[in-house]
Amino acid sequence: MAVTFDPETRLSHIADYLGRFQLNLTFEEGWIQLLRLRLTGYKLAADIGDAKARVDEIIKKGYETLGEHWEREAKDPYDDPCMGQYDLLAELRSYMYRDVSQPFMAFIRSEFRKIFVPTMRLLTELCRSENKYSWDQVKVQLQEIMAELEVDVEWEVCDAYMERYLEKVSGVLEIGAGEGTGEV
Repeated sequence: MAVTFDPETRLSHIADYLGRFQLNLTFEEGWIQLLRLRLTGYKLAADIGDAKARVDEIIKKGYETLGEHWEREAKDPYDDPCMGQYDLLAELRSYMYRDVSQPFMAFIRSEFRKIFVPTMRLLTELCRSENKYSWDQVKVQLQEIMAELEVDVEWEVCDAYMERYLEKVSGVLEIGAGEGTGEV
């Protein structure tokens, strides 16, 4: 298979990949991979001027396949971004207390900035509740979790990346770049 940077082709490759990805990953690894693929999918959709719904449909099939393979419910945090905020924070906190393998924890630490921070930012942006966490409140909680998990993230770099990412995908996601700081 040839490597391509064409966004349409890459989006098709994500859809193809999700038909088989769960077979060689643990449930948790597959779930995290779906978070990453959605972030990538939204960027690709922005590049080609496509709709969020197309990416969501591709990823939804991935959650269904993951759940069926592992015979567990594979909840998509984007189905309810407000509840997804709480669920993802609880999942991240649980790693402090669960007996997870060292390779998995190394994976979590290395991917925190690339997957969990952007996902939490998008969930914050997409949550339309007046009682949602603000991004600043989420960030404080992420910093607490990161300290417990011994994750090192430079927030200035992370914030700069997120602002560029939000600017790119804001039209596809129908959100205002830099918004999402409503208070609880």
